[in-house]
Amino acid sequence: MKKELSNSKMFGLCLGEFARAVLGGLIVTYTLKFFNVTPSSGLPLLLPAGMMGLLRAVGVIFDAITDPWVASMSDRSSSPKGRRIPFMRWAAIPYAITCLMIFFPPKNEVSVLNIIWVSVMLLAYFMCSTLYCVPYMALQQEIVHDTRRRVFFYTLNSLMFVLGSAVIYALPVMVGSFRSGGMTPLAAWRVALAIFAVIGAVCALVPSFIVKERDYVEGKSCYMPLAASLKATLSYRNFSIMTVGYLIMQAGFAFFNGALLFYVDTLLGLNESFATIVLAISIVVGICTYPLVNWLVRKIGKKPLLLAACALYIIIYMGIYFSDPISRAISVQPLGPGFLLSLAGEGALVGDVVAAILIGVLVAFPIACTNILPPSAFADMAQYDRIKTGQDRAGMFVAARQFVTKLSQAGVTAIVSYTMYLGSTDSYPTRGGIRATALIAAICMVFALIVYSFYNDKEIVRFIDDWNEKQKANTAKN
Repeated sequence: MKKELSNSKMFGLCLGEFARAVLGGLIVTYTLKFFNVTPSSGLPLLLPAGMMGLLRAVGVIFDAITDPWVASMSDRSSSPKGRRIPFMRWAAIPYAITCLMIFFPPKNEVSVLNIIWVSVMLLAYFMCSTLYCVPYMALQQEIVHDTRRRVFFYTLNSLMFVLGSAVIYALPVMVGSFRSGGMTPLAAWRVALAIFAVIGAVCALVPSFIVKERDYVEGKSCYMPLAASLKATLSYRNFSIMTVGYLIMQAGFAFFNGALLFYVDTLLGLNESFATIVLAISIVVGICTYPLVNWLVRKIGKKPLLLAACALYIIIYMGIYFSDPISRAISVQPLGPGFLLSLAGEGALVGDVVAAILIGVLVAFPIACTNILPPSAFADMAQYDRIKTGQDRAGMFVAARQFVTKLSQAGVTAIVSYTMYLGSTDSYPTRGGIRATALIAAICMVFALIVYSFYNDKEIVRFIDDWNEKQKANTAKN
């Protein structure tokens, strides 16, 4: 057997997940905020209203199509440095640069040139993202062999992703600080975005140099044709069930994630910067639940926790949909002077602040489950397939999952953007449209819960554990 990954190496490898969260978060969260402007933002309108959602949808479709191609190249690679690391090294810097360039269209007003610029840069970003992320995620699946240690690895991975996702919510605070220093809103946004792009580039590079892939992964080249490999992967029943459930769950979460800033500033009437408080709370509570998630996985398995996460998402999203009566029921008193008021904004009500904080508290556990359990389950299935068939197709397992979920997200991205404009007469998102995103997210989670109920987790884990024990016994004999 190959070497086991140490905890320090695990941490270094997981920095790539931090980079993925930062760079992906700039696209998922801030392209809508940057290009779908509100009066308070001070930003010029650079694209036609709602156009960004459509362009992102096209980009995600392009991303989904290129995933299997890159996965096939990575699986077939015979590089002495490994099948994954070379891709990561070459793609890391372009990944960050193309992400940043999306926010630098040449005109400071709506124009055809801006549409062309953003379209080209989005496609370039998604290509670089695929070249980095598919090999990186395949390496994650291959590098840890024990199912229980794998859950710990994906817990650390999740922690880095959550931290990266949370860090980017400090961007509005940074923008506000730059604006207070005399920068224009547009310049303040671009400087803040550039800082995060540099952070993402550095963190993406680290894993490609800190881990010697051949020390930990057998990495036999797989010469199965692309179409045959993709078909074989998708025909695996448990994989298909988990992929469809994950697809629907991610669709629901995309509605929540894409509209979170709007929940805070439009529905609850708080400053954009208060979203940082909401995310900080979710991180602290989420980190506290990580040991609980690991313990529960060992006791009851992954499936019951996934079902519980879906149920909690439904409750949270419906709470956002009914945020007005919930906030009024809590309190209609103005928030008193203090640090909290400085973040929430003048005139903030206690009920609205409490409702925002509740979102952060309640969403922590299901996000922890979402970030830890599905990736761990997919890695289990890739290892199960490798043992059963002798074919090492970890890249294609990543690509097949990404191919299906990204096609879904492409539609969701466009729908989120346009849903927020329901009933709009002034090119600004409406309260009714923003509220509708939460209702749609809740419906998605209902269907995800139903699909996950058909997944068979215990059979896969039992098979891998038995195989690992046999391998250890054979190694001891020799």
